[in-house]
Amino acid sequence: MDKNISAIGLGFILVIISNVIGHVAPPFSIFVTPVLMTIIIAGINFGLYKSNFTLTVIYNFGLLLFNDLFIRLYAGGTHDQEGKGWIFLFFAIAFILAVVTMIIYSFGPLKNQSKISRPKHILANILTVVIFSTLTALLYYFKIGDI
Repeated sequence: MDKNISAIGLGFILVIISNVIGHVAPPFSIFVTPVLMTIIIAGINFGLYKSNFTLTVIYNFGLLLFNDLFIRLYAGGTHDQEGKGWIFLFFAIAFILAVVTMIIYSFGPLKNQSKISRPKHILANILTVVIFSTLTALLYYFKIGDI
Protein backbone atom coordinates (compact mmCIF):
# COMPACT_ATOMS: atom_id res chain seq x y z
CA MET A 1 0.00 0.00 0.00
CA ASP A 2 2.85 2.39 0.79
CA LYS A 3 4.34 1.76 -2.67
CA ASN A 4 1.00 2.68 -4.25
CA ILE A 5 0.81 5.95 -2.34
CA SER A 6 4.42 6.68 -3.24
CA ALA A 7 3.71 6.05 -6.94
CA ILE A 8 0.69 8.36 -6.89
CA GLY A 9 2.60 11.08 -5.05
CA LEU A 10 5.62 10.76 -7.34
CA GLY A 11 3.36 11.12 -10.40
CA PHE A 12 1.85 14.35 -9.09
CA ILE A 13 5.24 15.70 -8.02
CA LEU A 14 6.77 15.04 -11.46
CA VAL A 15 3.87 16.80 -13.19
CA ILE A 16 4.16 19.78 -10.85
CA ILE A 17 7.95 20.01 -11.27
CA SER A 18 7.60 19.79 -15.05
CA ASN A 19 5.09 22.61 -15.10
CA VAL A 20 7.07 24.80 -12.71
CA ILE A 21 10.03 24.43 -15.09
CA GLY A 22 7.58 25.12 -17.93
CA HIS A 23 6.58 28.38 -16.25
CA VAL A 24 10.19 29.58 -16.46
CA ALA A 25 10.86 28.00 -19.88
CA PRO A 26 7.36 27.67 -21.44
CA PRO A 27 8.08 25.17 -24.21
CA PHE A 28 9.60 22.68 -21.75
CA SER A 29 6.43 21.35 -20.13
CA ILE A 30 4.57 21.29 -23.44
CA PHE A 31 7.26 19.33 -25.27
CA VAL A 32 8.06 16.94 -22.41
CA THR A 33 4.41 15.95 -21.87
CA PRO A 34 4.39 12.75 -23.98
CA VAL A 35 7.67 11.51 -22.49
CA LEU A 36 6.81 12.41 -18.89
CA MET A 37 3.29 11.02 -18.99
CA THR A 38 4.48 7.77 -20.60
CA ILE A 39 7.15 7.37 -17.93
CA ILE A 40 4.55 7.90 -15.20
CA ILE A 41 1.77 5.80 -16.73
CA ALA A 42 3.92 2.94 -18.02
CA GLY A 43 6.75 2.88 -15.51
CA ILE A 44 5.96 4.44 -12.17
CA ASN A 45 2.35 3.21 -12.07
CA PHE A 46 3.27 -0.38 -12.98
CA GLY A 47 2.49 -1.70 -9.50
CA LEU A 48 -0.81 0.17 -9.35
CA TYR A 49 -2.26 -1.87 -12.24
CA LYS A 50 -1.86 -5.04 -10.20
CA SER A 51 -3.65 -3.72 -7.12
CA ASN A 52 -6.66 -2.05 -8.82
CA PHE A 53 -6.73 -1.70 -12.58
CA THR A 54 -9.85 0.50 -12.78
CA LEU A 55 -8.68 3.04 -10.21
CA THR A 56 -5.28 3.18 -11.89
CA VAL A 57 -6.91 3.94 -15.25
CA ILE A 58 -8.99 6.70 -13.66
CA TYR A 59 -5.89 8.12 -11.95
CA ASN A 60 -3.91 8.03 -15.22
CA PHE A 61 -6.52 9.92 -17.21
CA GLY A 62 -6.99 12.36 -14.35
CA LEU A 63 -3.24 12.96 -14.32
CA LEU A 64 -3.26 13.58 -18.07
CA LEU A 65 -6.01 16.16 -17.69
CA PHE A 66 -4.34 17.71 -14.64
CA ASN A 67 -1.08 18.09 -16.56
CA ASP A 68 -2.80 19.69 -19.53
CA LEU A 69 -4.82 22.04 -17.34
CA PHE A 70 -1.70 22.97 -15.39
CA ILE A 71 0.12 23.74 -18.67
CA ARG A 72 -2.74 25.93 -19.85
CA LEU A 73 -3.15 27.85 -16.60
CA TYR A 74 0.39 28.07 -15.30
CA ALA A 75 3.10 27.02 -17.72
CA GLY A 76 2.14 29.26 -20.60
CA GLY A 77 1.50 28.67 -24.26
CA THR A 78 -2.14 29.78 -24.35
CA HIS A 79 -1.50 33.35 -25.40
CA ASP A 80 -2.32 32.59 -29.03
CA GLN A 81 -3.90 29.89 -31.16
CA GLU A 82 -0.53 28.50 -32.19
CA GLY A 83 0.37 27.81 -28.55
CA LYS A 84 -2.98 26.14 -27.97
CA GLY A 85 -2.36 24.01 -31.05
CA TRP A 86 1.03 22.85 -29.74
CA ILE A 87 -0.50 22.04 -26.36
CA PHE A 88 -3.23 20.01 -28.04
CA LEU A 89 -0.76 18.17 -30.29
CA PHE A 90 1.43 17.05 -27.41
CA PHE A 91 -1.60 16.19 -25.27
CA ALA A 92 -2.92 14.03 -28.14
CA ILE A 93 0.42 12.22 -28.43
CA ALA A 94 0.50 11.61 -24.65
CA PHE A 95 -3.14 10.50 -24.71
CA ILE A 96 -2.54 7.95 -27.49
CA LEU A 97 0.58 6.59 -25.76
CA ALA A 98 -1.35 6.34 -22.48
CA VAL A 99 -4.25 4.45 -24.05
CA VAL A 100 -1.91 2.03 -25.81
CA THR A 101 0.03 1.49 -22.57
CA MET A 102 -3.12 0.84 -20.55
CA ILE A 103 -4.47 -1.59 -23.16
CA ILE A 104 -1.17 -3.49 -23.03
CA TYR A 105 -1.39 -3.60 -19.22
CA SER A 106 -4.98 -4.85 -19.44
CA PHE A 107 -3.53 -8.22 -20.46
CA GLY A 108 -1.78 -8.41 -17.09
CA PRO A 109 -2.11 -11.23 -14.59
CA LEU A 110 -5.37 -12.12 -12.88
CA LYS A 111 -5.76 -11.50 -9.19
CA ASN A 112 -5.74 -14.74 -7.20
CA GLN A 113 -9.17 -14.11 -5.70
CA SER A 114 -10.76 -13.27 -9.07
CA LYS A 115 -13.69 -15.52 -9.95
CA ILE A 116 -13.90 -14.56 -13.63
CA SER A 117 -12.06 -16.21 -16.49
CA ARG A 118 -8.99 -14.68 -18.09
CA PRO A 119 -10.71 -13.62 -21.36
CA LYS A 120 -13.50 -11.91 -19.41
CA HIS A 121 -10.92 -10.21 -17.20
CA ILE A 122 -9.01 -8.90 -20.22
CA LEU A 123 -12.20 -7.78 -21.95
CA ALA A 124 -13.36 -5.96 -18.81
CA ASN A 125 -10.00 -4.18 -18.52
CA ILE A 126 -10.00 -3.15 -22.19
CA LEU A 127 -13.59 -1.94 -21.88
CA THR A 128 -12.58 0.09 -18.82
CA VAL A 129 -9.80 1.77 -20.81
CA VAL A 130 -12.12 2.47 -23.75
CA ILE A 131 -14.88 3.94 -21.57
CA PHE A 132 -12.57 6.20 -19.58
CA SER A 133 -10.60 7.27 -22.64
CA THR A 134 -13.87 8.29 -24.29
CA LEU A 135 -14.97 10.20 -21.19
CA THR A 136 -11.56 11.90 -20.98
CA ALA A 137 -11.68 12.88 -24.66
CA LEU A 138 -15.18 14.31 -24.27
CA LEU A 139 -14.23 16.24 -21.14
CA TYR A 140 -11.15 17.59 -22.88
CA TYR A 141 -13.09 18.57 -26.00
CA PHE A 142 -15.99 20.29 -24.26
CA LYS A 143 -14.28 21.84 -21.22
CA ILE A 144 -10.49 21.96 -21.17
CA GLY A 145 -9.70 22.50 -24.86
CA ASP A 146 -11.30 25.96 -24.80
CA ILE A 147 -9.21 27.31 -21.93
